[in-house]
Amino acid sequence: MVDILFLEDDKQLAYSVVEELEHASYSVDWVQEGDEAAEISYTKKYKLYLFDVNVPGMNGFELLQYLRNSGDTTPAIFLTSKNQLNDLKKGFEVGANDYIKKPFDLHELLIRIASKMPKNTINQLSLNFAIQASTSSIICKGVSKRVAKKEFLLLEYLSNKQDIFVSPEQITSAIYEDTNISIATFRTYIKNIKRYISGYAEIENMRGVGYRFKIV
Repeated sequence: MVDILFLEDDKQLAYSVVEELEHASYSVDWVQEGDEAAEISYTKKYKLYLFDVNVPGMNGFELLQYLRNSGDTTPAIFLTSKNQLNDLKKGFEVGANDYIKKPFDLHELLIRIASKMPKNTINQLSLNFAIQASTSSIICKGVSKRVAKKEFLLLEYLSNKQDIFVSPEQITSAIYEDTNISIATFRTYIKNIKRYISGYAEIENMRGVGYRFKIV
C-alpha cells in the first residue's frame, strides 16, 4: 500500500481528502502542524508528501526546503490557497513536484497523485490480486497477465475509486484522450475486464448511475 504524509490544518478539508485517498487504497498519515510533519517524516518512509503551506509552526515551504536539504527526494505536492505567481515559483524552487491551488477537485488530486507514483509500483488490491501500471498487467495469485492498455487504464481508474459509482462519461473524460469512445466499445472493455478479474474483484453496473469496482 502507498503511504502518504498529509499536512493540512483545515479539519473539514482534511477529512474529505483522507476519505477520498483511503477509498483509493492509499494509506494516509494526517498531521496539522509543520513541525509534527518534519518529525514523523523521519520515523517512516513515505511515497508522497501532500503539504498545505499556511499551517502552524514550520510552514509548508519551509518544511519541504528542510526535507530537501536533508536529502529527502520523496515526491511532494502543495495544496494551497496561495495562488500568486510568486507563490507558485517559490513552491517549485523549494522542491515541489506539483502545485494545486485551492479549491481543487478531489478526482483531479487522485490523477495528479497517480502521476507521481513510480511506474513500476504494484498496487496490491488484496492478498491474491494486484495490478501493475508499468506493464499494464493484472496479477492473480502471483500469475501476471498483460492486458490491452485502454482496458488497463479503465481497470486502474475504477480500482482507485473502490465502492464508488462513476459514470462512463466521468471515466472516459478522465483517462482517455479520445472521449468519443462508443458505448459499445466501452462495454466491451468492461466485459473483458470482468473476465480477467473474475473471482478476485467485480464491477457492478447500476443503470443510469455508472460502474463500481469491488474486491470480493
